Amino acid sequence: MKVLRLVLPVLLMLNTPAIAVEFKGQNIDGQKLPARAYYYATGGVYKVKVRFHNKRATIYFDDGNQTTIQLNQQVITDSNNIEGFGRLGQYPLNRIFSVGLVFDNNWLGSSDNQLQQSNPLDGLWKISLE
Repeated sequence: MKVLRLVLPVLLMLNTPAIAVEFKGQNIDGQKLPARAYYYATGGVYKVKVRFHNKRATIYFDDGNQTTIQLNQQVITDSNNIEGFGRLGQYPLNRIFSVGLVFDNNWLGSSDNQLQQSNPLDGLWKISLE
């Protein structure tokens, strides 16, 4: 009976349907769409392609680089205001944790006056579908 209590929740989680990103009532997961991405940390606007999957968006840049962000909303109501969070070099695992490389100027051994303050908007993206 103890085994059933342990196995049953796992089976239910495996059978839970994936949450797809929707726009105008349509599932847009898996489609690579032309877009513009604004990165709040740098103020840069980039012509990109974006592919949605569950509650994530992968942004593909023209130079071949890409980054994956966690979307703030599952249902897109405004195609010019799709916000999400993800730092360059990071892949989000869930709403709290991500893995990857951290691109930072704070190397081991740097003194306090060399440390840069963190930008509160670092990691925030705004996508506009074209």
